[in-house]
Amino acid sequence: MINKAKIKSYHAGPKFKYGFEIPRDYNHAVKLDRQNGNTNWQDAVALEMQQLDEYDTFKSHGIDAVLSPDYKKIRVHLVFDVKHDGRHKARLVADGHLTDIPEYSVYSSVVSLRGLHLLIFLAELNDLQLWSTDIGNAYLEAKTLVHHCRSRIW
Repeated sequence: MINKAKIKSYHAGPKFKYGFEIPRDYNHAVKLDRQNGNTNWQDAVALEMQQLDEYDTFKSHGIDAVLSPDYKKIRVHLVFDVKHDGRHKARLVADGHLTDIPEYSVYSSVVSLRGLHLLIFLAELNDLQLWSTDIGNAYLEAKTLVHHCRSRIW
């Protein structure tokens, strides 16, 4: 009973990161923006939606589209975060656990700190120039189908 109470209070209480409260959903984000007198969370959501639109991530087949039986309906939701420099981030994520496991691996790893140190050491040792990049959005290669609905996603 104690563990259940801890888990319930953990999920019910507000979350903070770097001094900013993290929203649980879009409506909470709007409420926090109103309280703080800014639009930081709404701007983060707008940027995420703009990037998804720029990458042509989703294709609408219309509200009356008849979908093939090999398509599976999955939900999407927003995940919010604050970066160490105070930037507010919003990501639209699909509930991929609702789909079958792909035949080929789609795992995308993150470099470890040890691996990065080794890479820098080898580059320095061999007088090589280092370059880095950051992927701006995770949906670059996603194959999804959106059934157009009358209400907005968020």
